Amino acid sequence: MYADMFQFVKECLEKNDGEATKTCKYPFRKRSEHIKRVFMWAQRLVDGQLSIDREAVLVSAIFHDVGYALSSDGVKHAENSALICEKYLYDKGFDTEFIKFVAFLVKNHSNKPLMTSGDVPLELILLMEADLLDETGALSIIWDCMAEGAKQQQSYNEAYYHILNYSWESMQANPMVTDKAKVIWESKQKLVRDFIMHLAQDLAIGSDNENCRISL
Repeated sequence: MYADMFQFVKECLEKNDGEATKTCKYPFRKRSEHIKRVFMWAQRLVDGQLSIDREAVLVSAIFHDVGYALSSDGVKHAENSALICEKYLYDKGFDTEFIKFVAFLVKNHSNKPLMTSGDVPLELILLMEADLLDETGALSIIWDCMAEGAKQQQSYNEAYYHILNYSWESMQANPMVTDKAKVIWESKQKLVRDFIMHLAQDLAIGSDNENCRISL
């Protein structure tokens, strides 16, 4: 079932020019690959969770970004994703209440301030955590290096500052809500912090201004 959904979403993105991020800076990024990783994170986060609709979380993870096939707008894509998801599930004969709930999750996944609200379903929290966990930590460092390497002028030092200003800055606050996600985020924080400190040593970058920004 999930494989068929992935295939549908991937083809939808490819046929409607929604696979690539609309910026020349990141030609290496594919939305279908992001979706697969979010699904993977969702699987890890729902494992062991009681009293949740596990299938709703996993299905919503697959469809959460398919709306980029219709719009590159950051807000509109979530609404379009919900519409595409709804139609697909109806056509496949899923239960009406399940369809409404999954569409709700997909439609609201970009509204990350809801993570601090006490009246949202845990399923939505888990979906948003899975979305945020992708392209952080080690993968974020690779992103920074690939983005820097695409420039006409490149250097190790510039790559270092790119990682410091993007990967590390994005890890400062821990937005996770569930205990499992918090632990994963903290592990990613440590990885990025340690990498930056080792890289600074390898490049003989002074500690007066840099290390104070990554000390915890």
